Amino acid sequence: MDKIANDQLSLWREEGSRLVPQNFEVFSSLVAQARDFVQRGEYDMAAVYAQIASSYVFTRHSGIFASPELEQVLLMIGQKAIRSKHYSSKSTSLPGKIKHVLHVTTGVWGIGGHSRLLWRWIQQDNERVHSVVLTRQSLTDTPKLFRDAVLNSHGKVYVLEETVGSFVSWAKRLREIAASMDMVVLHTIQDIIPVIAFANKEQSPPVIFVNHADERIWMGVGISDVVANLRESGMRLSLERRGIEPERNALLPIILNPISRKLSRAEAKRQLGLFEDSIVLLSIARADKYKTIDGISFADAHVTLLKQHEQAVLLVIGPGDSEDWSGAIEQTQGRIRVFGHTENTAVFYQAADIYVDSFPWISNTSLLEAGSYGVPLVTRYPYTSSACEIFGADMPGLTGNLIRVQNLKEYTAVLSHLVEDENFRLSLGEATRSKIVETHIGKNWQRSLENLYSLAATLPRINAVLTTRDQMSLTEMDLLLPTVIFRQNNPDLEQMILDSVRLMPLKKRFSIWLKQLKTGDFGRMGHISFLLPLWLYRRLQH
Repeated sequence: MDKIANDQLSLWREEGSRLVPQNFEVFSSLVAQARDFVQRGEYDMAAVYAQIASSYVFTRHSGIFASPELEQVLLMIGQKAIRSKHYSSKSTSLPGKIKHVLHVTTGVWGIGGHSRLLWRWIQQDNERVHSVVLTRQSLTDTPKLFRDAVLNSHGKVYVLEETVGSFVSWAKRLREIAASMDMVVLHTIQDIIPVIAFANKEQSPPVIFVNHADERIWMGVGISDVVANLRESGMRLSLERRGIEPERNALLPIILNPISRKLSRAEAKRQLGLFEDSIVLLSIARADKYKTIDGISFADAHVTLLKQHEQAVLLVIGPGDSEDWSGAIEQTQGRIRVFGHTENTAVFYQAADIYVDSFPWISNTSLLEAGSYGVPLVTRYPYTSSACEIFGADMPGLTGNLIRVQNLKEYTAVLSHLVEDENFRLSLGEATRSKIVETHIGKNWQRSLENLYSLAATLPRINAVLTTRDQMSLTEMDLLLPTVIFRQNNPDLEQMILDSVRLMPLKKRFSIWLKQLKTGDFGRMGHISFLLPLWLYRRLQH
């Protein structure tokens, strides 16, 4: 790992210095095209190109964490394309008056910390009615836990993409739904619909933006009365790189369900087919958070430790067969076991003696969930600069107990100490559990939420006018982001445009379809269904 901290980091910086300016140039051209459509009064096409620009910069770091220029385009669409109308938006000045909260999200899935945050928020804040707008997902594709949470709060789920229209009409519908609400909470990232919908702030309830993807650019700076950051490093980045005013920059811990251990560690190990005296190291995250770096896989990083301690076993939930770890598995006589995604993680957490964070990208929610079972936590941070702090794990409730190491030698030594010293392992796990419960669970978390509601309700509404230009930065963090976070294969720009055809007006859909046929590129675009608008295509699918 010392090599990563030196030679490898230098190679990543070189790659970033090449990629980031290229990405910024393409992104800027897409924003310019969207602006041109606005000036010509083609608002639907402007919105489509604005979404393409947002999706492009979301998947390819361009040296920015907010785009005043793109958001200004979206605000112009919202102000010009949606006819001004008096909506009886409620007036809220105190948290006690906030009765109906509207959450807006692109989609909700069974896997992922931000989806669990949404429905746990609704479950915990049970004195209020919570409704949800899904901008790009059907209700049938959402988890039952989510649907039950909304139903039990006496709220409704609204689905935009299956209603007749396009981005502009969906934004108008969102504005109409929000007019009867006391508070809006955005759980979106690159979604442009809320920015268009809430372009006229005087017609909108207070808006809270949940910053659950602080390593990426997101849309909503110009419309969010308060930004709720989930960790301290994200809060500092919002201030320094997104231009969020200090008084609007808040911290909201991630909500966790109360943990009640149903199984002893020994019983959980037996259920997983492990010996009771084995020492279980556990890691849980999405597959894309485990990437082989410089020929060293996540599994390889544990081979030395597992060879030193024959009773130790590493369980990794999430990667499935996305990475080839066969060599490390063979070297450790099968004591590295890899599983695909599962929502049934409780038995694994209860069997764990030590939790090891995903790498190269951390998983804060999994750290918190493991720690709430009284499991000590270890994470890696091989970077040489504090400017890269968002690459490291940090969270209210972890400070002082989370063990952070810089290289593989230190990592192996720390894990070895935890394997050998049961008293240290148990005492650290209990201290971790206690601090997490104090911060992230039940009434303790509810106090943080009430403070957030109060801040959003009492602050003057943000002035949604963005006049500054996008400025690319090339800090160490910016240079490393393309490799550390954006390593997965992304569709190229041409494919992103083709994937957006169904969102375009009929005349434009038809011209693109004809062009594809004339060039002999039949492929998917040759199918007649690509002439259908997205809303109709979605209805026919279901």
